[in-house]
Amino acid sequence: MLAHEADMQAEAGSRICLSAEGTKDPDGDKLTYRWWQYQEAGTYGRCLDLQDANSQRLWLQIPFDIQKGETIHVICEVSDDGTPSLTRYQRVVITIK
Repeated sequence: MLAHEADMQAEAGSRICLSAEGTKDPDGDKLTYRWWQYQEAGTYGRCLDLQDANSQRLWLQIPFDIQKGETIHVICEVSDDGTPSLTRYQRVVITIK
């Protein structure tokens, strides 16, 4: 489902792209995307502004105040419009280097 590894590294202040491009439904149903921060799992204590969180790609601005070794967890949620609607989740863990 992810177009990249589930474990990533980034520097404070950088901008990274998270992607679910290439995700397909075997039945051909229409897919919807939702990216959200799993704040309770990460060690960075603030909420991030996730712009374009309902698309296949999410550009994420890593905060400048984040410390080396802290983590941000982001969930990619993909649902189809079939009956019943099925949803799959995948987590991306971003560790600050």
